[in-house]
Amino acid sequence: SFQISPQAFAEVANFCETHESAHIGILAQKPVSTGDAAGPEDIHIVGTYCRIASNAHSAGKVNGKEVSFVTLTVEGLQRFEVLDLQQTEPFPVATIKLHQEKPDELQNDQVKALQQAVQQAVMDLYQESPQSATQGDVLLRSLAGASKKTRWPASPSLLADTVAAGLGQMTLQERQQVLETFPVADRLQLVLELVKKAVEVQKMSKEISAKVQKRSEDELREVVLKRQLMALQKEMRRLKGKAGKRADDDAEEKEAGEGDEDEEEDEISVLREALRKAQMTPEAQKLAQRELKRLQNIQPQHPEYTVCRTYLETLSSLPWQISSDDALDLSTANDILEKDHYGLEKVKRRILEFLAVQKMRGDMKGPILCLHGPPGVGKTSLGRSVAKALGRKFHRIALGGVRDESELRGHRRTYIGSMPGNIIQALISMKVNNPVILLDEIDKMTRNAHFNPSGAMLELLDPEQNHTFKDHYVNTPFDLSKVLFLCTCNDLNTIDRPLLDRMEVIELSGYTVEEKIHIAMTHLLPKQRILHALERPPTHAVNPSYMDEAKDQVPPDKLPQQPRLEISKAAIQHLVTKWTMESGVRSLERRLAQLCRWAALRLAGESPTLQTSEDGQVSEADRAAAEALAECGPDGQGILRVDAHHLPHIVGAELYEPDLAERLSVGVSMGLGVTSTGGQLLFVEASRSKGSGQLRVTGQLGEVMKESVSTAMSLLRSKIYNAKLRNTGSDQFTRVFKQFLESVDASKDPFGNDDIHVHFPAGAIPKDGPSAGITTTLALASLLLNKPVRDDTAVTGEITLRGHVLPVGGIRDKVLAAHRAGVAHVLLPYANLRHAKDELPPSLDGVELHFIKHVDEALAWAFGESEPSAVPTGAEDSTVVPPMATPEVVVFSKL
Repeated sequence: SFQISPQAFAEVANFCETHESAHIGILAQKPVSTGDAAGPEDIHIVGTYCRIASNAHSAGKVNGKEVSFVTLTVEGLQRFEVLDLQQTEPFPVATIKLHQEKPDELQNDQVKALQQAVQQAVMDLYQESPQSATQGDVLLRSLAGASKKTRWPASPSLLADTVAAGLGQMTLQERQQVLETFPVADRLQLVLELVKKAVEVQKMSKEISAKVQKRSEDELREVVLKRQLMALQKEMRRLKGKAGKRADDDAEEKEAGEGDEDEEEDEISVLREALRKAQMTPEAQKLAQRELKRLQNIQPQHPEYTVCRTYLETLSSLPWQISSDDALDLSTANDILEKDHYGLEKVKRRILEFLAVQKMRGDMKGPILCLHGPPGVGKTSLGRSVAKALGRKFHRIALGGVRDESELRGHRRTYIGSMPGNIIQALISMKVNNPVILLDEIDKMTRNAHFNPSGAMLELLDPEQNHTFKDHYVNTPFDLSKVLFLCTCNDLNTIDRPLLDRMEVIELSGYTVEEKIHIAMTHLLPKQRILHALERPPTHAVNPSYMDEAKDQVPPDKLPQQPRLEISKAAIQHLVTKWTMESGVRSLERRLAQLCRWAALRLAGESPTLQTSEDGQVSEADRAAAEALAECGPDGQGILRVDAHHLPHIVGAELYEPDLAERLSVGVSMGLGVTSTGGQLLFVEASRSKGSGQLRVTGQLGEVMKESVSTAMSLLRSKIYNAKLRNTGSDQFTRVFKQFLESVDASKDPFGNDDIHVHFPAGAIPKDGPSAGITTTLALASLLLNKPVRDDTAVTGEITLRGHVLPVGGIRDKVLAAHRAGVAHVLLPYANLRHAKDELPPSLDGVELHFIKHVDEALAWAFGESEPSAVPTGAEDSTVVPPMATPEVVVFSKL
């Protein structure tokens, strides 16, 4: 039976009544895409010739709407094949050919054998099917009459059709295939295959059901046994408690001697043993025993059971009394630090001092050191070297972007998914209570009105408080006084003052060109050669840390015995001065890695193809590059040698070529500043235009720098006024402003009614600090004199209204920035002379330092009224600094 709409049924009924026939043909429709209408070509041509047995009108809901339809019950008679489609609307009408089966085809031996095989397969399907209305049961009931005995159709053709019709889970294509198979033998064979396939599917289904049922029974049995075991254990604990001390002694003797296997399998017993071996403090032991008793009374299925067990496992995993032995050999520690890092004498000396005191005393608290310096100077890698020198384990915690104190001190156990903080997790992973923990980028922690993780660091980094550090998750004090904390930062101004007060700050300034060359030759180049399979690491007793890292990344047997790449000192010097401009050596290391990759490609036999023009000619630049790189090798030993003139063809065009003279024109002076990335040049530009005598300052400046500009303006006005009317100016100032004083009216403002605009370039970068006073004064003086400042001089220092030059900070970073930029002279405040002696390296080739006390000295030098031929003899306050001086470097204190 099937359902059609009342309209379609009316049209079919009229057609049958007109032709006096109750027979129709039924065809299956081929699958079509969603939304496409079916056409004549989408209908199969083989169908069933049927007689309409009955019809019934009914109604129902489809998609919430009331719909009426007619149910037609039909009886299949024969197969037919469509010969010609005469019409498609309102319903298809076609000329057909009825299929007549041949009598001799039904009586041969093959058909009889297939008929028996199909019957046997149907019986097998019935046996494999459970006693329910499944495929086999429904199929056999359709073959049975009123009696319970199966009656097979006598006709083989009818048997095949009946079995195919009653077999469930057949696709439309399979049913159509049975209908289109006209030969009886072929049809029986197809039906036999389909029934056997259903038998195999039923067998697999029974096996899967049996496995699932067995697993469910095992799980249920396990749950029941666990509950019974818990009840027995609870009763045993109750009996042991009544037995008193004798029972406790027997239990301890049993744990020490026999080691009952059942007791080891018990989670609570395992936890109890772990807590006993953890050697916790009395307070922590009391808390653990209370939680353990609570755990015993919680069902394992309860969510709180896992929370409580995890907490006890955390307590038992903490290294309460476990410490690693310090390597107290000072000479070995010094060798490790020297091999890992060049320079950094203050840090090395501080670590050796700690080791010396530890060797003498044995229980000294770990210091809290903060390494402050620009990126790339080795702050993070220094922490690993310190741990190696001390013989301790090392752990790094990145604080960049941390905004919640819970990341440091843990979450309270009342929260879902709570866990210990980073400090406790680090101790659990290290399994010792005295590792070296590096708190990296402590100045990058995020804080706002709701979060301030710096407050949590106050207890952590206070040697007087961290011996009772209390993590929110652990909820009991833990001693952190044995931990050696190292912090790194780029900018001290972003660290809270109370937190900074708890740390011992050690300055790590940038490197000079000579120091960078030494670091590249002895550290960076060997490291990159090893990482790029161009060198085998040495087997010394004490290897640098980068050697250990390289060994882990590259198998030693795949590395050559001798270096396959050699870079000359001149080439490295060019890399430092013309391809990098930084305080550290990070960009330099990337350039060396680029050279190593080029060497690996060349040694592998690959050479870059030369670009040719349309006429097939190679450009002169490409030919020159190929000829230059051919000089690099490899030679007979397979070694590549790179010199300075090869670099442009390997790493590209030069990135930095100092040309400061073009920037220094009238109204421009060159100062020095310090940022989180190190020292840098700071240009100050001043201009005047017709207006109303206003002063405009731009460049995203802080209040201190704005006040410096106003101070410089007032200073020049007062000095010009005093020199013109009162004749009280110094000789140096009078010589510099001689022509200007002769032409200006002292009763008027020297700047007239012109608007003065002072600009600090790089306006997107915030700037503030007291170092721009003397620089601004020189820029304004240049504007008044209409004369440029010396293009080989950079200055720094704050000024007063009386013209005195005050000391500033960051001397090393500023001088190194001038050295990198190729500045020949640097003017510094005289009060910074002691800092220069202590902080600057022994030699700074090409840079002369001049120490000044008054702004008149800077004006005389900047506008060519004084020459630095030598230290003035007989000068009242002249000073020569022998430790810093070399034949090429002269240090001046007064000009």
